[in-house]
Amino acid sequence: MHGTHDISLVVLSFVIAFMAALTALDIARRVNFSEGWQRKLWLLSGSAAMGIGIWSMHFIGMLAFQLPLPITYDVTIVILSIIVAIVASLNGLYFICQPNVSTKKLIIGGTFMGLGISGMHYIGMAAMKGFHIHYQPFLFILSILIAIGASTIALMLAFQFRENQTGIGNKAKMISGIIMGVAITGMHYTGMAASTFTADDQGIGEAALIDTNALVISVAISAVVILGFVLITSFVLDQRLSEEIAFKGAILESVLDCVIIIDQDGTIMECNPAVIRTFGFSRNDLIGKNMERTLFLHTSDTIARLLTLNDGQVRMDERIEISGVRRNGEEFPVEITITKIKKEGASVFTVYARDITEHKKTEETIRELAYQDPLTGLPNRRFFNEQLSATLKDAEKQLEKVAIIFLDLDHFKVINDSMGHTFGDLLLCNVAERLQKCLQNDNVVSRNGGDEFTVILKNVTETEAEYAAKTIIHSLTRPFYLEEHEVFITTSIGLSMYPRDGADQETLIKNADTAMYEAKEHGRNGFAFFKPGNDLKNSQRLQVENELRMALERNEFVVYYQPRIDIETRIIIGVEALVRWNHPERGLIQPNDFIPQAEESGLIVPIGNWVLQTAVRQGKKWCEQLVPIKMSVNLSPLQFKQLDIIKWVSETLEDENFEPSLLNLEITESMAMNVEYSNKVLEGLKEIGVKISMDDFGTGYSSLGSLRKMPIDYLKIDRSFIHNIDNSPEDVAIVKAIISMAQSLQLQVIAEGVEKEEQLLLLQRLQCDEMQGYLVSPPIPAKDMEKMLSHNPF
Repeated sequence: MHGTHDISLVVLSFVIAFMAALTALDIARRVNFSEGWQRKLWLLSGSAAMGIGIWSMHFIGMLAFQLPLPITYDVTIVILSIIVAIVASLNGLYFICQPNVSTKKLIIGGTFMGLGISGMHYIGMAAMKGFHIHYQPFLFILSILIAIGASTIALMLAFQFRENQTGIGNKAKMISGIIMGVAITGMHYTGMAASTFTADDQGIGEAALIDTNALVISVAISAVVILGFVLITSFVLDQRLSEEIAFKGAILESVLDCVIIIDQDGTIMECNPAVIRTFGFSRNDLIGKNMERTLFLHTSDTIARLLTLNDGQVRMDERIEISGVRRNGEEFPVEITITKIKKEGASVFTVYARDITEHKKTEETIRELAYQDPLTGLPNRRFFNEQLSATLKDAEKQLEKVAIIFLDLDHFKVINDSMGHTFGDLLLCNVAERLQKCLQNDNVVSRNGGDEFTVILKNVTETEAEYAAKTIIHSLTRPFYLEEHEVFITTSIGLSMYPRDGADQETLIKNADTAMYEAKEHGRNGFAFFKPGNDLKNSQRLQVENELRMALERNEFVVYYQPRIDIETRIIIGVEALVRWNHPERGLIQPNDFIPQAEESGLIVPIGNWVLQTAVRQGKKWCEQLVPIKMSVNLSPLQFKQLDIIKWVSETLEDENFEPSLLNLEITESMAMNVEYSNKVLEGLKEIGVKISMDDFGTGYSSLGSLRKMPIDYLKIDRSFIHNIDNSPEDVAIVKAIISMAQSLQLQVIAEGVEKEEQLLLLQRLQCDEMQGYLVSPPIPAKDMEKMLSHNPF
């Protein structure tokens, strides 16, 4: 018995096969891009939808087949065929969604899936009741081969599209769906062609039978609804995903920093355009590659360590500096931050990377300005002090000896004055060059200021230090050829040894300086080690100390005053009180000749207290008789460290009834090194109403960070920067930078040591606030200062 086919149902079966094919292609993509429970949900629900779709195509194809006798079906066998279709679909989706799938595996998967679909078809045929079915062997085998071939093609196409981000509207997917639909229906109708039916007189019970007409409608509607629901859901999700991707893409496009998405193994999953611009790779070069091995130097596996640290919980604020590598092999510094994306399944991380090449250059420039002598290019005194401190710590741990060399050039002032400052600067640069060449690289050579240089010799014996001193002397005695002139100079060198001559840097430097003067006393062009047992010098110091004590008792100290001028108006707005020693035998002694001994002996405290009291009393007198005048007084380090300094200053102001805002106390940068203590004292003085100045700024230890926190009102630029400001672009740059920094911190700036009108005009252009110096007046007695105040402005 042979039957015919209802063409309309044949077309309907193809439509359902086409929808089932599209569902298979899209579900493969969904499973591939899902993780955790979502992956399992898509795999199971997708297998069910795909299996039902294939089974529906098969069953509608069977319903399209018409015989002279009525056709009914066994419900149990029909349900079994549905289960086989779903299992076959699950097998196929499972194969194509594995991480590594070869062509061989796809063929194996297609074979199993094809056998499953063939099983579904012939089990479904067995559900027909009232007939015996005979199959032509050739067409029977051919239908199974077609099922295997169709399944293999379906898996290959699904595998091809699983990485595709686009949805079901993709043109290539539509064509692939048509091919798969034709292949699936081809298998079915080949199997039907292989069938020959003979009537079975026994039939089956009515309760177990399914009405044919009802099946056509119910199966078709169910299949279209199920497959349509899956496809529509996928389409809606794709629309949302497209909007999300577009939104995130716009954000990533606008981010200047590099943004890289990686998995737990460091494999790059996505990156923004900044990565392409920074590293020079194309996106295709990076996706799927290991980030650290591709973009960074990976000798220490820094990133891999971070990803596994604390179960992947990387601190969001942890910034790591590593070396990046561009496509052309160029290395550059990179700062990266890694954060974990919270999601189900395998961990995913966002790496933010920034090229800090320019930042490093800026840091180096700032460091050079802060630690480099602008004239010679040598490290400056600040760098020397920091290095000496670190060297002494290492030497203490390693039980090593360290030598400090303090040297200056003999009679350099004669050369500088006779041949000009420019020539003198050129000579200093050449001296610096020779010093660097005759010492080992691990030693530190710095310019202390003027014609003074200091050297740190690490891990040396006294004999080795002596050899280094002789090498320096020999090097500098060779003639210098500068601007067609042959110049000869000599140097005097002082040495101190750690730990023999001192345990701290200040003591070692001071002792080396003392030894240097001893070398000068012995005829110059030589060296001397510090000798703490020098009885003559000790007795001289003791004599000076005794004379200082008597000077306090005999009231031999006097206070001189130097005017402070407003640069714009040239009006005297203040004075600085400066102590002098009127020695009964040696006459007027300048501070540099007795203040160091006073500080060493501790007598600086009563001397400084007397100066402050005298200056405040004089300031009160001028306020009553002339005009209110600001009074500046220097505080020594020992005064500053007195526990009752705040109380003492307050009582002094109250005793003399002097307005606190007119008193300006000057401290040095070294006194502010202990920021916590100094700020506490300064804040206490500020509460009284006193003004605070940072004296000799630029020659000490201040940093912008510590200066910003200090409650000060004035910065006094050291005279060493003003001396050559009219001839030295470097000094102009330093002074300009100090003024700019002070203005940003809302501080007033006072320039010391102004001696020329050109210097004053230049400071005026640089917007300096005040000045003092010999251009207006040297320090003068109080009665002479009164005359100046009576003829304001100068």
